[in-house]
Amino acid sequence: MTDNEKQIKIGGRKLTVHRQTFGMQLKRFTMMENADKDIPFPGEGLEALVRNGFHRITYPSLAACTSGVVPTEPDCYDVIANTDLEVWVAAARELNPLWFPNADETNEEKEKKS
Repeated sequence: MTDNEKQIKIGGRKLTVHRQTFGMQLKRFTMMENADKDIPFPGEGLEALVRNGFHRITYPSLAACTSGVVPTEPDCYDVIANTDLEVWVAAARELNPLWFPNADETNEEKEKKS
């Protein structure tokens, strides 16, 4: 394992989260574009907002930078524990901070990482 990847265990599956490559960026953009065509949670309210955000941005970003038997989006809601999802997001954010901005960071902290 290198500084460009991190091994994690999610829902009993061993996954490797990678630092973004050009190919992964293309995969992410394609997945995001396809997700925009199909919004599975119509309506308003907090639940629709969160689920659609996960569908359009978070899941494509996670899946694009992860190898192994990657959980499906429905698995993330129905099978994978929230604590495991947090581990996955944390690993992906550590390696790809521009893909997973931390809402708690100040603009100054973000600039230092760039």
